[in-house]
Amino acid sequence: MKRFALVALGVCLVVAPFARADEWSKTYTVTGKPDLRVETSDANIHVDTWDQKTIEARVSSEHYKIGEHGLKIEEHQSGDSVEIQVHFPHDVHVALFSLNIHSYRVDIEIHMPREGKVNLHAEDGSIRLANLKGEMELQTGDGNQEIDSVDGTLRARAGDGRITAAGRFDGLELTTGDGRIEARAMSGSTVASGWTVHTGDGSVTLELPANLAADVDLHTGDGHIEADIPVSVEGRLGERNIHGKINGGGNLITVHTGDGSIRLQKS
Repeated sequence: MKRFALVALGVCLVVAPFARADEWSKTYTVTGKPDLRVETSDANIHVDTWDQKTIEARVSSEHYKIGEHGLKIEEHQSGDSVEIQVHFPHDVHVALFSLNIHSYRVDIEIHMPREGKVNLHAEDGSIRLANLKGEMELQTGDGNQEIDSVDGTLRARAGDGRITAAGRFDGLELTTGDGRIEARAMSGSTVASGWTVHTGDGSVTLELPANLAADVDLHTGDGHIEADIPVSVEGRLGERNIHGKINGGGNLITVHTGDGSIRLQKS
């Protein structure tokens, strides 16, 4: 009987930080180009843009309650810089893992001005970013990343997850430890400095404008390479290695995969 009571108490302690649904929101007014930083452990992050001089942030939870003993939200604004952190209760994570309960979801949704700077970090969650012009830095530990219709410099890193990106790029760095990469560079993209696309285990598809000039270094440890863009080979040519120039050459685009195929094609 005593053991049953202890088990029941433990279940109550696990359930205590939960609610059927909960929500938090806040609006920040900015005057110039915003600098947004969002950091979380397990939540999903979705950032889109609008034609307003405000950043609207909303955190929604299907099961966690927000507040004491539940999700903790820390936020701060200094001028045009806004920082938001969403923390999960650690003891509940441990209990959920031991009970094999995974039916929770937390989403961070943000609308911000079209031009700005973002730094988004989700340790165990996905990231979606769309329609932003500026500097973009994204990082996930175990989650996919979807970047669409962006313009500027993009650095996206994932420990374990797929990365898809489309936009006009001046700088591009896409890296994942385990997952495929699909990137489409739109017309007007420039290789202002070296671009890097790397996956430890997965295929890579890179679409480039027909008139983009660059050197290319393509390598796969276990796969094949297809190039639908004419490449003037220099140095080496093989099923798993190509080094050469497209449209006369320029700054270097490096595409490497440890285990997977590479496809280079026109966008």
